[in-house]
Amino acid sequence: MSYDFAGARRTPHNHDTVFQSPWTWVVPLVGALLVFTGVLLTTPPGFRAITDVVFGSPRGATADAAAYALGAAASLALLTLGLAAALAVVIDLARRRP
Repeated sequence: MSYDFAGARRTPHNHDTVFQSPWTWVVPLVGALLVFTGVLLTTPPGFRAITDVVFGSPRGATADAAAYALGAAASLALLTLGLAAALAVVIDLARRRP
């Protein structure tokens, strides 16, 4: 079944879309945020690394520590986001299948 809207042919949306349920995108984002926060809490410059990089121009050991902390936090958060999103989609698809 299809219909015309403003001269363009549209078909109804299928039910096998990724991230159909709200929790399938909220849970991975919260998980990635928790990992990002956890890494910054345990890495020496902490959240000050964000202000040093964004608002200042750190030099020397401070710059190295800030870059390491932000790089580690961002890369682990991105990995967590990807894995959690994939897992959430698999769980959601399994829940919706008869």
